[in-house]
Amino acid sequence: MLKLQNTYKTYKNGDELLHALHDVTLEFHQGDFAFLLGESGSGKSTLLNVLSGLDVPSKGSVFIEGTDTRTFSKKDYATFRNNHVGFIFQEYNLIDHLSVLDNVTLPLLFQGVDKKEAKERARNELEKIGLKKHVAKKPQQLSGGQQQRVAIARALVTNPKIILADEPTGSLDEAMGEKTIAYLKKHAQDKVVIVVTHNEELAEKFANRTIRIQDGKILDDSKEETNETASVDEKTLNINPPKVPLGILFKFAKNNVFSRIFRTFLTSAIVAIGFVAILLLTFIVLGIRGSLSDAVASLIPPDEYQLHPIEDTFIDSDTFNRVRDHEHVEDLRYNIRLNIPSRYRTLAENTHELTYLAVPFDPFAFERDGTLHGRLPENENEVVISLRTALSLREMDMVDEESYGYVFDLVEGYDIRADHLNSDFSESKRFTIVGMSEETQPQNVYLSYDALLKLAEQRLDEKEYKTSAIAYLSTSDDGDIDALRRDLRDDEGLVLRNVFGEITTQIDDVMFTALQWFVGISLISLVVAGILIGLVIYTSVLERVREIGILTALGARGSNIRGIFLIESGIGGLLSGTIAAVAAVFIALGLNRLFNNFIEAPLNLLTGGNLDITLLDVSIPAIALVLVAGVLYAMLSGWIPSKHATKLNAVSALRKE
Repeated sequence: MLKLQNTYKTYKNGDELLHALHDVTLEFHQGDFAFLLGESGSGKSTLLNVLSGLDVPSKGSVFIEGTDTRTFSKKDYATFRNNHVGFIFQEYNLIDHLSVLDNVTLPLLFQGVDKKEAKERARNELEKIGLKKHVAKKPQQLSGGQQQRVAIARALVTNPKIILADEPTGSLDEAMGEKTIAYLKKHAQDKVVIVVTHNEELAEKFANRTIRIQDGKILDDSKEETNETASVDEKTLNINPPKVPLGILFKFAKNNVFSRIFRTFLTSAIVAIGFVAILLLTFIVLGIRGSLSDAVASLIPPDEYQLHPIEDTFIDSDTFNRVRDHEHVEDLRYNIRLNIPSRYRTLAENTHELTYLAVPFDPFAFERDGTLHGRLPENENEVVISLRTALSLREMDMVDEESYGYVFDLVEGYDIRADHLNSDFSESKRFTIVGMSEETQPQNVYLSYDALLKLAEQRLDEKEYKTSAIAYLSTSDDGDIDALRRDLRDDEGLVLRNVFGEITTQIDDVMFTALQWFVGISLISLVVAGILIGLVIYTSVLERVREIGILTALGARGSNIRGIFLIESGIGGLLSGTIAAVAAVFIALGLNRLFNNFIEAPLNLLTGGNLDITLLDVSIPAIALVLVAGVLYAMLSGWIPSKHATKLNAVSALRKE
């Protein structure tokens, strides 16, 4: 089932060519308990490595159940080792950060065996070898003999067809060495077992076949000559590719991260500096953008659309009615603003001019900030006035915030009559004040749209005040709005504009252009951080060369090795993003508090205004984006050293102290 045919393995030592194996032809079959004897450097370990696929011959062929392995890729050899080979090493080669149970479970998990079943099979194997009470211990807590028994349990747990043991008794005393070989022979009678050793006595006592090697050549093989010849017809081995669960890769990465937690945290904190800068800049841009948008929204309703004729004409009643009946138009009204001189005078004896406006269809301007005293007009005879108008009516000067309610009490129910208004209005027309807005600057009077329309008809002809209209739509879908905009332009000659949207779009463009520049500058620090991550992962690879060799021998593929270090990079990136997010949020909250206490509050006190500015707007999506970006960036930075880990020579890696 296992055959080397005219196999050579050569190495270059300068200009000299060294033959580790020279024209070796050997066959092994089920039941062989073969000892490979020879001096150090004779080629014994090289022969084992070539048989397992950890090394490949320079010339000749290795056949596994008739399949010529010259066609094997690294993945094929990994599959072969995982399913058919059990390794026992002189130095045990157990994974230090895994428990005894996890070490024995590992090859089964590489095969895709269910975790619960794998642990049960591993426990049974450890119980058979007398280590049932030690399953939770780490390898360094065991004696040398116990560690070797763990290595044997790991080699046997997958029930492999081939056992390769490289100096399995080299680190044991004579009595323990004999017990180890005796146990191995008892439990591997139906397998091919090849033991590399210097111990002639063990070979004489246990081997059913001895092979002597010197200078890479077979000197003697005690196997009796037979006419049996292994088939060399190529065929496909019935094996499944190793399937390493993501959980086991994560466990390796996590264990390494926590075993070097100070270095990991320090590296992550340095990397986090760049992300903190990006987050704070983002928060500032979003804060300024939000404050500006709120200021615009306080003046212009976001859902208010203006209709203007393309040419210098007016919107006649027929056009007005057709637009109003459109399926996406919820409400339509002429845009009317009347500025009318009043009869009464200000305290400075100057004639006053009042501005008459229709109550917005969406009265958020009064309700959102709680600035309305009283209520909105409910019929054509009721109005809401501004604080400035109220003070003028009562011949009062400016008052403080606590007196707003008092002023309203003085004007509530007060009638604005003909003696207060321009004589162009009907002498009998009266408007009762039912509400007051806390606006301190404009001299505004708000009344119902119908009432304002009637007032306008008394003063202006149709062409003067019907040059534009305000529309409120029943849809917020961009596609529907664009279709309506095209219909109005093509059919009615009207332009539909959302002034709020136009202004905020310009604000967004400016803010996000600034953000791009800021982030671009911050990325310089992230480039340096990426180099640091790469160096840390490269150092981690160098520190774990032997572990990489062990995993390769157990059947891990290059993608599995790479995955461990990429996950390790990702954990560091996640930690960086988390540190950055926490730091940025605390800094943002602190700066907001300072701004509100030392800038916003004094400004409001001095001006009597009601500023509500958020300097830094903490954005959850921005934080989430940084967390994801931190993980991806760290994994990208760790790609090259992770790739390097897959290129390590497994034979050299296993010899690494």
